Amino acid sequence: MQVTKFLATIATLSILSVTPAFAQVTASPTPVSGEPKIVVITPQSGQTIYGDKVPILFSVNGLQLTDYNTNPYVNPGQGHIHVWLDDPNPTKDTAKVVITDNTIYSDVPAGDHTLKAELVSNDHSSLTPPTVVTVSFKTAPVGNPAPAPTPTFDKNTAFIILIVVALVILAAWWYTKDEEDEKPAKEETKATPKKKTPPTGGKKKPVGKSRRK
Repeated sequence: MQVTKFLATIATLSILSVTPAFAQVTASPTPVSGEPKIVVITPQSGQTIYGDKVPILFSVNGLQLTDYNTNPYVNPGQGHIHVWLDDPNPTKDTAKVVITDNTIYSDVPAGDHTLKAELVSNDHSSLTPPTVVTVSFKTAPVGNPAPAPTPTFDKNTAFIILIVVALVILAAWWYTKDEEDEKPAKEETKATPKKKTPPTGGKKKPVGKSRRK
């Protein structure tokens, strides 16, 4: 009986000693393969966004986005995004810190804008080499679409149009001239009387002979 209790105690201690190690292994983050890369999905370069809200969407590869508050120390393969909008001197102190693949800017004035984003480590330091992307876009008030382009003609097109118009005018003048020339000829034909011609093919009267007395 005592041997059975002893074996049970040993088995319990063995399980307890293995469980923490197993839990520690499973809790480690999944390693991220490949070189870190960031792409701005929205807005695209040259795009015009209507309104004063600008949604930003990123595509991040080769880096696991984590919360720097709970992960303040450098861990290869982990980090977050620093974002700047219209910042001529971007630094980590002026950056908007983003720990997901999207964010939004509000009250953005209409006009041209430049967006810059960088992948950084948990301690806000740049990666080696730095991974940065820059996108230029525009914003405009709602209900104010871009004006339609004004059609323009080059010199060759204008010259061709001028020749066509001249030909049409010349053809119309020539047609009118022919009609005016035909009218006097018709009037002259009506005014000239037709000569009567004697009938032909009739029998001639016989010349009578003088009677003898």
